[in-house]
This record gives sequence, C-alpha cells and structure tokens, in this order.
Amino acid sequence: MIHVLLPLDVFRVSYDVAVGRPYSRLEELLLRLIAEDQGEVGRVFDELREAFQVHDRLLIEGLVTLLREGWVAMIQSDQDIRYVATHEGLVTISKSRRPASLRIQGRQMSVVREMLSCQLARLSDLEVLRAEEVRRKTNRGAISYALRGRHHRKTLNGGETEWLLPRNADEQQWIRRIDSDAKLARGKYYLPLRVDLEEGTVLGLPGNWRHLTPFVLEEAEQQYQDLAVGSDAQSRFDSLLKERETDRGRVRRTDGSSVPRSDLATMPGIEATLRAGDSRRLAERALERASGHVLIVTSRLDDAQVARVSEVVTSLRGRGVSVDVLWSGADVQEESRKRLVSALDSVRGRATQGKIFFNKTPADAKADFVLADTCNGPLAVVGGGLLSGAAQEQALSPAVLVEDVRGLSTLALLASGWWQESLDSNAELAASRWRHLAERWVEEAALSLAAPGVEEPEDSWNASEPLLPSPRSDEDEASSVSLLIGGQATATRDRVMQFDGSLAGRLRQTWDPVQVAATASEWVVGVRSSSVSALSFQLRGRLAAELWQEVGVGRDRAGAADRLPS
Repeated sequence: MIHVLLPLDVFRVSYDVAVGRPYSRLEELLLRLIAEDQGEVGRVFDELREAFQVHDRLLIEGLVTLLREGWVAMIQSDQDIRYVATHEGLVTISKSRRPASLRIQGRQMSVVREMLSCQLARLSDLEVLRAEEVRRKTNRGAISYALRGRHHRKTLNGGETEWLLPRNADEQQWIRRIDSDAKLARGKYYLPLRVDLEEGTVLGLPGNWRHLTPFVLEEAEQQYQDLAVGSDAQSRFDSLLKERETDRGRVRRTDGSSVPRSDLATMPGIEATLRAGDSRRLAERALERASGHVLIVTSRLDDAQVARVSEVVTSLRGRGVSVDVLWSGADVQEESRKRLVSALDSVRGRATQGKIFFNKTPADAKADFVLADTCNGPLAVVGGGLLSGAAQEQALSPAVLVEDVRGLSTLALLASGWWQESLDSNAELAASRWRHLAERWVEEAALSLAAPGVEEPEDSWNASEPLLPSPRSDEDEASSVSLLIGGQATATRDRVMQFDGSLAGRLRQTWDPVQVAATASEWVVGVRSSSVSALSFQLRGRLAAELWQEVGVGRDRAGAADRLPS
C-alpha cells in the first residue's frame, strides 16, 4: 500500500441563485382594482372588502405582498388610509402576463476537476492537499507523490457544473445564471489516495469517481519507479495525513457519501425510438414545433449528412426560425472541410427570414441532438440517427424526446460552453445566445403558470406556492432520462454490461458513431468519442423496457442480422 496524489484543477465558479413565484390571482386583481380609475385618492379597505367578498385576512396578506414589492403605497387622507398604485405597479399591470416576484442572490463556489478523466466534484466534499503543505510536512515536493495528469484543460464549461451548485430545495430555488468564465485558482492541488497494486484497490476516491480506479492503478504502476515509495517518504506522508485528521477533529471521508450524484440532469422521457429512421422522423416532428431558435449538434458530419442538414435548415429558415449548427467530423481533411463549409454556406445565401450560424472548423465530437425553442418552452431529441438517410433506416440508433425545462436549460448551457471552445472567432455569438436562452427558459417556467404540471384552481384565492422550474409527476418518473458526461458515461456503460444475467440479457452495439449498451431495464447511448466532455443519455423505466422488447421482436424477424446482434 502506497500513498499517491491525484492532481486537481480548482475553479472558482460564480453563479446566481433565484427564487420567485407568480403572484396569486387575488394579488393580481387587487393591484388592478387599486390602479383602476384611482385618481389621486386611491382605494380604502372597505371598497376592497366590498369588491372581493373574502375574509379580511386574505386581503391584508395580499396588500402586504404588494406593499413589500413597492407596487402599492399607503397614503393618509383625512381619517382614512388609502391604497394607491405606484409607478412600478402601473408598469407591472401594463404587461400581458401575471405579475411575478423574483429574488436573485449572487454566490461563488469552488469546484475541483481531476486530471485523469476530467470529472468534477465540490471542493468542500474532498480532503484536498496543496503542494506547499506537502513540501512543508514531508520535505519533498508534491510531484514526488503525484500521478501524471492526462488532460490539462484550463477552462471549465458552466453547463457541467450546474448539478454541483447548491440551492435550497425547500424554497424551490433554481440556478439562474452560471458565469462562463470560471477562474482557475492559483497553485497546485491534490487528492491523497492509498493504492494497493497487488490487490488492485484504491482508497480515497469519492463515490462518483470510483470509475477512476483502473486509471489510478495504471498510472501508479507505470510511474512506480519515479514515485516516492520508500519507507521514509511514505512514513512522512502518513504522518501528514494523521496530523490533518487530528487538527481538524474528523476522519477523512473515503466513501463519498456526501458527494452528490454526478448525473448532469435527470428528466422524464416522453418518447423513445430504436432505429435510425424512426429517430429521424421523431426529430422532424420535434422541429415542426420550433418557433424561435434551433440548435443542431452532430458528431460526424459527412457529405450525405450535410445535404440532410441543408434541407432541415432551409425548411426552418423558411418559417423564420434561426438555426445554429455545431458539427464535428472524423479525421476531416482540409478539402473535405472546405466542401462541408461550402455546402452550409450555400444555405446561408438563400433569401429567407431565419438565420444560420455554423462553425467553420470541426469541433471535437460531443453529441448528437436537436434542441428547439418553442412557444411552449424547449424540447429536444437526443440520440443517434437524427440526420440519417435511407441507407441507415433500420440501423440500431436509439433516440429519446424530452421536454423538461430544467434539464434542457442545462443542456443549452452545456452547448454554450462547447461553442466557446470553438476556434471560430465569432462563436461567442452562438455561445451567448444559448446561454441566455437557458436562463430565460428556467426563469419563465418558474414565474409563469404555464410551467408544466402547475395549475392554479380558478376558485382559489390562496397565494400560489413557489413554482419548480421542472416539476415531475409520478408517471414521468416511470421513464427517466439522465445526461452523463465523459468518464461517467463510460463507467455507466461498463456497469450496464456487467449486469448479472446471461449474455442474452445484454446488448452492446457500435453503429458508427453511436455506442449502445442495454439491458431490459436500462439503456446507455452516446457518441463514440474520446472527448472528456462527450454526452450520453441513460434511459430507464417503461420506455427502456419497450425498446428492449422491440429489439427482441426485431431479432426474431431478422434472425442473425448484424444490425440487431445478441
């Protein structure tokens, strides 16, 4: 058993937490009645009581709310107290939607990212060492114990951090904004680990980093001759850890029990498809509902797909919908790149209302999805086959339709970070667009009675409860979709393939560029990519079972067809 150090980057993330709700129907009507023909004298309480015919307590609570918001003021007139609408109150009721309350608080939090597979955690959930502390206590530089980092990214995608940022669930707070320019902390930071190369065990990893075990073992074995594994060096390191435990009055956490789940977002699944042709048609139906902006992310654009993209973009632009296309390609040569860019440029030249923006330099392969802004909020189809042609009609290429506001806001924020990584000089325009759309979606869902699953009885005068940005029902929970990033997706895919059961109870398929791992209750689908921020989705529940049944039917019909393998 030896002590080693896992290298970390530490980022300081700035973000805004918001809490709010639409005002109740009673509060809205109170404000409108007070403002109506108020002249200079306003309304007395008796007038309000006569108009509403409800208990005085409800009227008083409504008035207190409006007074606190600054939309109503009290004035003394002779012996009466009168209520008048302020300028802010008059402006509020001039808007078409129901008045709403919104409180925003700026916060900061430190996030760590390990350098083997770029997974994230809160700094407060780990017992981290600084290089200076290691040198001071062991008389050796931290590099003597440190594993080599495999990835050295100096930027942090805000969309990857959303699930880590704390918010008060009881107050139904939500993350309104995440600063895209997270600050990289100075200095070198490490997570101390204990490695047993003979037993193949690693102690000290948080729960959602357990998939790093083989990486840590591999690096420790390769660097064994360069690490400080002598008894004196290891003894000094052990003393350092024991001293920290004594000073802090607590035992180091090694089970990761306080570390949150690492799913980027979990949301209800609405509809799922198995084959590429059905996935393409699902995406087409979703895009028919687009009314503002559409984002198309494709992991492997080729000559056949760019023709399909051109058709889709032309149709959307003809309806006044603007489209952003973030494309990747497999070993795209300069000649091919120019041909693809020229094909997209030809769409831009057509006279239509909607606009098109695309990257001219291939991005790293991240995902395949279409994300649309509609009159009723965002919706997306995530998965493979979305731009497939007739030749791939029956190929195994699952996709899923989701309409969850909070989850898709996180997806838009993640895509915004991908645009920022683009080498194109004006990619920040697209990054800013999808960052602002993410903020708008989640805020409108929280401050509008149009939020999915939230209704207020017409005969109720009670103040509305704060609204969740993404309310879920028990029925929705039966089919859930989780978005996974990089190493976490790989670990989940490997876990699915270790399912206890016969080989016939599992499915693994690679249809370029899609990877699929599935059982009768769980599917993991994503692009085949080495990118540490590539996106996969995990489907569970009823829809997963339906896809599995369809695979069985297809296998029975196709026999030993390689498109539906056992």
